[in-house]
Order: sequence, then C-alpha cells, then structure tokens
Amino acid sequence: MPISWKGILKQYARRLHRTYANKEEVAIYDYVDTNIEMAKRMFGRRKKGFVALGYSIEDSHPLLSD
Repeated sequence: MPISWKGILKQYARRLHRTYANKEEVAIYDYVDTNIEMAKRMFGRRKKGFVALGYSIEDSHPLLSD
C-alpha cells in the first residue's frame, strides 16, 4: 500500500483485527519495489510504524534492513 503516515497505517492494521468467526491470527504482508526510491523510503516509514503499533517484522529483505 503506498502510504507511510502512521495514522492511516494504524487504521488499516486495526481493521484486520476485527473479530470474525474462525479467525485465528492476523498477518500483514507488505511488498515494495526497491527500484523506486520513494517507495523504498515509504516502506521504511511503514516498518517503523508497524513496530510502534506492536507488530514484529519477519524475513526482511537484506536490501531493506535498517
């Protein structure tokens, strides 16, 4: 998703936590085109936002590591 503002990120992530029958876990997959510098920077901001919201980041691509 082409966003980086923490408020919108929080809103989108919280929607995934709505209660539904048989839902057992929530996972967010975030894809980025590392060839586009602006997209890469926005992804870096989203990563920080996800961590601030209490999510853990798994399997980060080596090119996107902090």
